[in-house]
Amino acid sequence: MATLASMTESPARQRVLPMHLNAADHLWLAQDLPGYPSTFVIQLDFSGQIDRRVWESALGDALDRHPLLRAYILPGKQDLPCWQAAPEQLPPVDWSAEGTPIRCPNGEAIDLSRETGLRIWVRVGVDRSRVLLQFHHAACDGTGAYRFIGDVLASYATHTDVVAQTSTLAPTRPQLLRSRTERLIGLQPVGWRAGLALGYRILFRRPVPLAAPSAAREGRAIDDFPGFLSFSLDRTIAQQLRSAADTRGATLNDLLLRDLFLTMREWNRQHGSGGHQRLAVMMPTDMRRSEDCEMPAANLTSYTFLARETRSFGTPDELLSTIQAETLRIKSLRLGTKFMSAVNWMSRKPKLLPFLASRNVCLATAVLSNAADPSRRFTAKFRRDEGRIVAGNLILEAITGVPPLRAKTRATFSISQYNRRLTVSLRGDPKCFTLEDTAALLQTYMQRLRDSASA
Repeated sequence: MATLASMTESPARQRVLPMHLNAADHLWLAQDLPGYPSTFVIQLDFSGQIDRRVWESALGDALDRHPLLRAYILPGKQDLPCWQAAPEQLPPVDWSAEGTPIRCPNGEAIDLSRETGLRIWVRVGVDRSRVLLQFHHAACDGTGAYRFIGDVLASYATHTDVVAQTSTLAPTRPQLLRSRTERLIGLQPVGWRAGLALGYRILFRRPVPLAAPSAAREGRAIDDFPGFLSFSLDRTIAQQLRSAADTRGATLNDLLLRDLFLTMREWNRQHGSGGHQRLAVMMPTDMRRSEDCEMPAANLTSYTFLARETRSFGTPDELLSTIQAETLRIKSLRLGTKFMSAVNWMSRKPKLLPFLASRNVCLATAVLSNAADPSRRFTAKFRRDEGRIVAGNLILEAITGVPPLRAKTRATFSISQYNRRLTVSLRGDPKCFTLEDTAALLQTYMQRLRDSASA
């Protein structure tokens, strides 16, 4: 039976590595700061008991297709930092029984000069299993992570499916990794003047952070990893929310952004940080095109910043209208390329990007990442059970997780729409938020979404 590795140019990682870093890699390395590592997590909840031997074999198959997840960053060509093949065959996998706490013995940060950008914890019960994956953002973004996860599940299904149904995947072309910069900065990169102008808007027209209800914790090292909470809307309310956006001529993402702005204003007012404020949401933007489906896991994400003065909100429908106009402009003009082009220019100045990234300033009040249906990023076709993916003896019940936290950006939200359920995941900065505070902020946002669904 063919394995996933046979669908990859072999040996894949040796064909493209060593390879210089690109702008996105430099950005996330620069933002890898004490207390705020450039890592994100994705959690998979299954019905069924994972077969350890098959799972680890599936990991090896999938990693053969994604060389950057098996790489270190070390000095290389011209003594510049390069992606270089790591000697280990598999990342560290922490196996234990259901309910065993998840710990990072060496801290939450991943040092890419010593380990690869992937860690995995597996917790197995009698009839259910949970997998937590931690990725370094320099090694891949959310889309790349989902494609890797899909490959793992496809290999697992191929080796355990009771009907012997193989999972056909799109081939990977590791050489595409060398063209990532073109995807990120476009064909007409910005010059230094435009880069400085964009930097000024982001760095000096700063928003306010979310009010910290547990500010007495600030500065303390608190191990809450993975530290996020999730809540799902039932299918009826989720559909009503989509219909509410359609009725107003907006997308669901526009409505999610609008309600986040309203939630941030309400939260700050409730916690003594009211009055006129400038609030901002950082929104990841996938820069892939249709022809990039064969690119292995990597970072092809840019960022856009939506900012609003609270005094200019107007009515909720007026706020939605301005957000809709801005998101349309972002898509049509591919404004994400301007941000990454500016980062690309700054990355050529060895000390500039680390200096700017280390400044203790608020660039965004919150992060909102809308992953839509993560399973649509899988390149394999899976059997389904009432909408849920079946991988051998496992049924994928839920996919959750959150983007990285940054200093002064005290909340990072992620939206997923798997199996027709809309799930919101949130991590609050553990130096300012207890889990109870995070739960309260999440419930405030969920109530706002329910109100929008019924309006």
